[in-house]
Amino acid sequence: MWCKISIAVRFLCLLLLSCYMNLFSLNALGQGAVAENKPQTIVTDTRLNDTISINAVIKTADGLREQFIDSALGLYNKAMRASQLLHYNYGMAKTLFGISRCYNNKEQKESSVFYARQALNWCPDDIRGHELTASVYLALSEIYYYQNRYDSCSYYRYTALRELENNKVTNPRAQIGVLCSILQFWLNAHEDIHNDLYIREVVQRINNIERNALATNDSSLLLKIYFHKGGYYNNIGQNDSARYYCERHLQLGQAMKASPSMTIATLLNIGLTYMDDKRPEAALQYYKKALAEIPVQRQSENRYVIFANIFQGEAYAMQHDWKKAIAITEPALARANSFQIMHLSDHAYKTLADAYEALGQYKKANEHRKQYSQIRDSVQRIQKLEMMYDMEVKYRLSDKDKQLAQQELAIERNESRLKTKNFWIIAISASFILILAIGVLIYRNNYHKQTLQAEKIRNLRQEIQIASLQAMVNGEEKERSRIARELHDGIGGTLGAIRTRVSAMVRKYKTAHTNDDFTELMQMLEEASADLRKTAHNLMPEILLQEGLAKASLLFCERVRKGHSLQINTEIWGKVRRLPGDVELTTYRIIQELIHNILKHAGATQALVQIVFHESQLCITVEDNGRGMPADDSHRDGIGLRTIRERIKLLNGQIDTVSTPGEGTSVYIELNLAATKQNSFEQ
Repeated sequence: MWCKISIAVRFLCLLLLSCYMNLFSLNALGQGAVAENKPQTIVTDTRLNDTISINAVIKTADGLREQFIDSALGLYNKAMRASQLLHYNYGMAKTLFGISRCYNNKEQKESSVFYARQALNWCPDDIRGHELTASVYLALSEIYYYQNRYDSCSYYRYTALRELENNKVTNPRAQIGVLCSILQFWLNAHEDIHNDLYIREVVQRINNIERNALATNDSSLLLKIYFHKGGYYNNIGQNDSARYYCERHLQLGQAMKASPSMTIATLLNIGLTYMDDKRPEAALQYYKKALAEIPVQRQSENRYVIFANIFQGEAYAMQHDWKKAIAITEPALARANSFQIMHLSDHAYKTLADAYEALGQYKKANEHRKQYSQIRDSVQRIQKLEMMYDMEVKYRLSDKDKQLAQQELAIERNESRLKTKNFWIIAISASFILILAIGVLIYRNNYHKQTLQAEKIRNLRQEIQIASLQAMVNGEEKERSRIARELHDGIGGTLGAIRTRVSAMVRKYKTAHTNDDFTELMQMLEEASADLRKTAHNLMPEILLQEGLAKASLLFCERVRKGHSLQINTEIWGKVRRLPGDVELTTYRIIQELIHNILKHAGATQALVQIVFHESQLCITVEDNGRGMPADDSHRDGIGLRTIRERIKLLNGQIDTVSTPGEGTSVYIELNLAATKQNSFEQ
């Protein structure tokens, strides 16, 4: 009934949740920071007048923040005030990060993101500061994961990896945290990972750290490694090995009095391996053990209760006990929606749709099937796969030195070109001013009035032209949004309803010779739905609205590189910042059109996309090694280039195109940010 990749994805969801709910909690193991049922008595009236005392209070708060959030917040605030008085930056960063984790445990995600970003501003420029910075990035990726913002989630995971690599951080705890988070992404991205080069490289690095931890008897590090290796072996179909590492984790965690959430997650993970083996009876036993680990007084606010009940509903459905499946899944789904937990809601809707369909209640089955389709669209599994494959190529460690040298060469070439262009602009401007001054002196008596009138007419025409272009661009983007909504909400919902009705009709009139036709028809409907969702989401990129032009352009170029033979090198230089929404959207469309022209017409194998943020300018360079444009100028200004020129004119920018037949094309664009901001404000 359930495909293997679905079980593995749910297993990895629990890995992600438990990993981040216990971020830095391993540092408090064995120190008695948390008692079995109540927090340890802490002396809080002593003045914190040195960094050692501040660190001790922060460590105690770290141990309390999972079960006694308010007590932990009080200690963090006290440590933060003391750190401010002592100008202790690391203490400020640690306390702000701790407060962020507390708000995350209270499901207040916006506050958690706010304090995490504040913590980044205080991280010192030393080894432990870089380790803390990487941990904050991982925490942000977790928050964005549960908000279904997978672009931002993947960005912060790889930013954490880059933070450790660029600053040569060798701490095995910091490395294992980042490596395990990357491993989780790759496990989600691949259905068959047995021969995947990148996953084998990461697993090899984790195994090396495991050997060192065994040699030094580092139990806290082994605890984390065993937890994630259970997920790895489940994904490759070796469930006996997965259960072995889960049991090792439980034994080690019990000896070390590990965090309850890790024990609960491991029990649920073992249950998922039995579901993968089609043994729902054994899975139900572990789900019930996990629920028994959660204190009764905390079950109303613990998300593991929701997970366990959703998994139990799937197990009952696997046993064809449809009424039990409905009875336990519906309340769990309601609580998941109240907590805005979307990444498992699709499983709950599918369980309910299958159960109601089996009981003959087709109306309810159709409603839940539609909800399942909508949640799957919001989760965007196809988007996750593309995004994770893109990151594999982007972060190849062996090419770092070569890429850095190429980037330095490219920026020097671009700066030289910019200086030359500015020199000619100044020289031409000076000559023009001199000629204009002479002309004004000669003709001021006879043509002064005509000049003023002509200037007014020209300005009026420009204003009319700019307004027309603005209306055209706005109309195009509104039409894109409308078409995306129509495809997603209209045709997508209709395809889901057709699938349910066809399934019901086949069961009702089932014959031997209809099986193959039905299978082919259902496959065609699934492919049509997937293509429709992908088209709808490509019309309006989510990451442009959330993260801005730079990150959206990076992701777009990486996706093109994955899907075509064209190798695109993408470079972002200068101080990256957000621009007005219409400026970012228009610039993003320009880059899209230039890349599409290369794919359609250039026949190129390599391309360069470079975005440089200056103080008052935005410079964009797009180059390729294709066949170039024809020498005949009449063919150089097609519809695509005319559209690009109109958009650039709308942004008060300039475009320069250089093309040599057989050698490639270079397009250079300059946008005056001060002018574009003013126009955006006036509009």
